[in-house]
Amino acid sequence: MKKQKLVIVLKKGSNNDASSVAFTIGNAAIAKGFEVGIFLTSDAVELSRENGTEYTHVPPFKKLKELIVSFISSGGTLWTCAPCFNNHGLDPEEAYDGCQVVGAGPMLDWIDSGARTLSF
Repeated sequence: MKKQKLVIVLKKGSNNDASSVAFTIGNAAIAKGFEVGIFLTSDAVELSRENGTEYTHVPPFKKLKELIVSFISSGGTLWTCAPCFNNHGLDPEEAYDGCQVVGAGPMLDWIDSGARTLSF
């Protein structure tokens, strides 16, 4: 049986609790058997920096870095919008291992294949 896919589009950075909510939902969906991709765009591209969320904690959620690391290590796909990434002047060397700096194509391919979508 083919896994259901979920795409989460996140445009909020670490200064907004929506980023913690998005990664919490992403982790929960993986635990339920979904294949999950999170597409970071706008201010959320800052979340792709491995040390960008060291001190972000929005109770009652887990620390944001812990949520992101758990998402990646559990098999979640993390995409970062290439134009936004470049616009923010980010260095690919700072990105989490496994974070893909790409255009919208991979995300749109998932949606075209029937993925459900959420947006924050």
